[in-house]
Amino acid sequence: MFGGAQPAVLRPLAALGSFRSLKRGDMLFHAGDVTESLHIVSAGSVRVYRLARNGTRELTLHVEGPRQVVAGVAAFQNQARYPAYAQALQSPTELLLLPIEAVRQAVFHAPDLAQSVIAAFARKQAELLSRIDRLVFSELSERLAVYLLAHADSPHALPTNSELAALLGTVPELVSRKLGEFYRLGLINIERRTVVAFDKTELTRLAHTGEGHTHG
Repeated sequence: MFGGAQPAVLRPLAALGSFRSLKRGDMLFHAGDVTESLHIVSAGSVRVYRLARNGTRELTLHVEGPRQVVAGVAAFQNQARYPAYAQALQSPTELLLLPIEAVRQAVFHAPDLAQSVIAAFARKQAELLSRIDRLVFSELSERLAVYLLAHADSPHALPTNSELAALLGTVPELVSRKLGEFYRLGLINIERRTVVAFDKTELTRLAHTGEGHTHG
């Protein structure tokens, strides 16, 4: 987000920053909270999600890692309030907090910085639209295959079924069933909730074709 800005523009802004540390499961903010700071992940990861009206289901919008901004668009709205919830996914998760008004003034008075911010928001919108497309138009097999491939370079400790369901836009029961199916088909090998082996060829086929064995 700040990649195109000159150091002289960023130094005064950085001097106003403070750090916050969260444990896994801690809330960074709730939907409806007043936007007072711009949050940048320094270490760990943060999940941004919405709740269904009845509060029984969650939909993950973004997962932000190091050097990424959490719900940055809210910082530039009048009388801004966060439109979603944000929760730490790892322990520890470290964040840099910058005062909203200082960020606005820096962006409004530095064309290079403004250009970088607009480009970052455009990329984030494209990512969100792509995610919505996957959730609406793809099967659970495809979405789970995409998730597993993203973590296939080393053993991966799975989140809980509830957390994984929120990431994939489904319910925990279907996640459990689909993981079991992938295991029985030999697509993954699981030991104590950690995926230790992947059939990348078949997972790639599923990720690109969506030819799952059951619908999500």
